[in-house]
Amino acid sequence: MGIMASTWSDSRVVSATIASAAETQIGSDINIPQNQTWLINGLMAAHPQGGTFRIAVDSLPGMNGVRIQNSTVTKALSDAGNGSAEIYPSNFVVQGPAVVQFFATNAAATSGVAKAMVNYQVTQG
Repeated sequence: MGIMASTWSDSRVVSATIASAAETQIGSDINIPQNQTWLINGLMAAHPQGGTFRIAVDSLPGMNGVRIQNSTVTKALSDAGNGSAEIYPSNFVVQGPAVVQFFATNAAATSGVAKAMVNYQVTQG
């Protein structure tokens, strides 16, 4: 009997305190293991000052990955706390090993916590 692949959905959140309007990495690198393939299907980022965010994947060097931040609130999916902010739908595959990074370029250099979330489906094996 051959090795069976397993599949599941998951998400990761990274965060960092950022006090800059220059592009700054949000949190730590996210490492995709060698035996996994991720279908990245949702992205979200927020900082109290608003601005843009960018996802970078080392194995996809041509990807622009820039989007407008979804919210100025990092404790909920919307400013009103009612989940009204939209998670950006995405649809790209990343074969491990790979490194995923998030960056924020805020509208002002006021200190605040930035958070980014990636939703993905994993296939392993």
